[in-house]
Amino acid sequence: MTSEKRLPGLPDVPTMAELGYPQATISNWLGLLAPKGPRVHRHEAERGLQQGAGGAGDPREDRGAGNEIGGGTPQEFGEFIAREADRWPRLVKAAGIKVE
Repeated sequence: MTSEKRLPGLPDVPTMAELGYPQATISNWLGLLAPKGPRVHRHEAERGLQQGAGGAGDPREDRGAGNEIGGGTPQEFGEFIAREADRWPRLVKAAGIKVE
């Protein structure tokens, strides 16, 4: 399991970090990006995007695939994206991965 913590649907499967490979913590993520401005903030308030979609098609319904809702503010999401953008080129270089 490459997620940070064990998945509720697979509680007996240890994470890579638990097995001694903390650098192998990898997760997929999905986010909504839009231009900065009052419409984004209004939309957050009206739709509850910081807590997840809620209602029909709620992403929380997809937990069987190992997905979990993260949530957070636009600033927190921007910081997360920046960390990911910094992390992956360093990992690829350190691993010596080359395009063939």
